[in-house]
Amino acid sequence: MAKNWAIALAAISYFQICNAAYGDIKPDIKISHRANELELERQVIESSPVLRRWLENPPDLLDDIYKTPSFNPKLRVGMTSRNNSLGIEAGFEDLFVGSTPLTVSGSYQTELSGRESEIEAHLRYYVLPLGSYWNLAPIVGYRQFNQMEQPQISGLDIGLQGILVLSPHSSDLRLSHTFTDPTGYREMSTTTLSASYAITNNMRLGTKIEWRRSPLSYDSRIGILLELAL
Repeated sequence: MAKNWAIALAAISYFQICNAAYGDIKPDIKISHRANELELERQVIESSPVLRRWLENPPDLLDDIYKTPSFNPKLRVGMTSRNNSLGIEAGFEDLFVGSTPLTVSGSYQTELSGRESEIEAHLRYYVLPLGSYWNLAPIVGYRQFNQMEQPQISGLDIGLQGILVLSPHSSDLRLSHTFTDPTGYREMSTTTLSASYAITNNMRLGTKIEWRRSPLSYDSRIGILLELAL
């Protein structure tokens, strides 16, 4: 049932996206003929670029819902803060591998004081149709965490991410939880809550909060990021 609702909501999203994408298509000279065939008023077809497009070349809607993401890959850069120590962060998120639901993400963060730095690279595999308003993705990758006067924490990083698309290609919420060096004596868990909101067609304003726990430390970090949608 949940999967059916996801597909239905994704279809609505896809229809809205297509209307915007095909808005400049000129009315077909055969509109009157097609309107009579479908028993629709001519104005109805003329006012819907998607309907005109579909009359000419009917799409495989279900296939498009599975393959057309409701969110964008992004490049990002911004400022972070932890215990009043400012830092910078740069990275990329959800670069798709071909036409598959597999994406690559990575980032580098360092504090200006040199007290802390972190590098991470992840693969995510989205298990629901990419056009859905929500999705889940197992995470596997690598994380290296360095903190002054503390042993380095690094190794395999695994976990799960959930994404809620508030507006297709404009706004989304993400919640993830990962474990770095699982089963190791310095195992670290990281919970990240992030949000992204469109301020122009290609620019996004992103915010995020991270909570980290390990036998060596327990702290949090916030960030404000400027993102470029690809």
